[in-house]
Amino acid sequence: MCQQNGRLRGGLGILCLLICMLLPHPLRAEAQDAQGTLDADESVLFFPAIGWAQGDGAIMVNVDAWVFQQERQRVLDFALAAYLDIDYDKLPPERRALLEQRVRYFHVDSERNETIHVRIGSEVLTLPKTNPSGRAHGAFLVKRDLAQWRADGVGRVVYTLQAPGHALHGQTGHAWILPEEGIFVVSDIDDTIKHSSVLDRKALLRNTFLEPFQAVPGMAAWYREMAAGDAQVFFHYLSASPLALHPALSGFLAENGFPQGRLHLRESTSWRTLYADAKGNTAHKTSVLERLAEKFPKRKFILIGDSGERDPEIYADFTRKHPERVLAIHIRNVTGEDKTAPRYQATFTGIAPEQWRIRD
Repeated sequence: MCQQNGRLRGGLGILCLLICMLLPHPLRAEAQDAQGTLDADESVLFFPAIGWAQGDGAIMVNVDAWVFQQERQRVLDFALAAYLDIDYDKLPPERRALLEQRVRYFHVDSERNETIHVRIGSEVLTLPKTNPSGRAHGAFLVKRDLAQWRADGVGRVVYTLQAPGHALHGQTGHAWILPEEGIFVVSDIDDTIKHSSVLDRKALLRNTFLEPFQAVPGMAAWYREMAAGDAQVFFHYLSASPLALHPALSGFLAENGFPQGRLHLRESTSWRTLYADAKGNTAHKTSVLERLAEKFPKRKFILIGDSGERDPEIYADFTRKHPERVLAIHIRNVTGEDKTAPRYQATFTGIAPEQWRIRD
């Protein structure tokens, strides 16, 4: 009987998920104010971005925002629980609270055609109108002295949302201003620094929505050791997880003592594209790496990932394209393959053996 009930819940979960995927995703364009004014029930999330010096005492500051209206679609909560053979009504309060927290930004209606303003110093700057996914990106030249500078040459520019009369007026975001030389440590997240079980879909869903995030032992300490050096190291956390997980993953990094850095997630704000396929994963990670290489042509790279997906292949391709810029590749072994495995011998053809390492 228990097995039958479990199969029934799982079947219902799959059915609910399929139904939800067929539901229209409302953009409510017709309800938007022609002036793009931020409505009282709309929210804004700023994502830490990066910028760089432009010469003549100026710096380029990027502002990255998401505008949305919070909604509650409990059918998704029930569907996920059913798919995982869990009775939603019997979830302990702490697990139900964790589920609701993790799915919060999947329960939103992204707002298109909105205009938001930010203040940097004495200037009020206007971002381009949000796209159909509620996203807006702006790049602004400001004076260098508006940044707070660390000893390693990294600056931080804080900006504030300008929405007089709105509850979020004065909400802050920031951008890192990076020196042109130094080292970028580019790290994957799932199964590299956080236990996720990517190769098991149900386990991955549980670890994403129902379980406290668990850091891989020793990784945060290693990263802090690299950050404490004098090589102007800056961290980029690169994952194909959707943007809706940004708050949860940012919290994970901070709570477990990982160095501050830029989090690069897949440009998706919908739970309908919760996981990327191999092609989407490769395209996302390759694009981020190439943009970093282009914007910072004097920086070297240390690339860290795991063997569960295509990190070895992605990093090897990037290294062959930029052979003088990759200092090392570290792959965490989650598939039981050592350095002599056929996969690695084929993947790292033409790359010096001392340049790449498989780590347990």
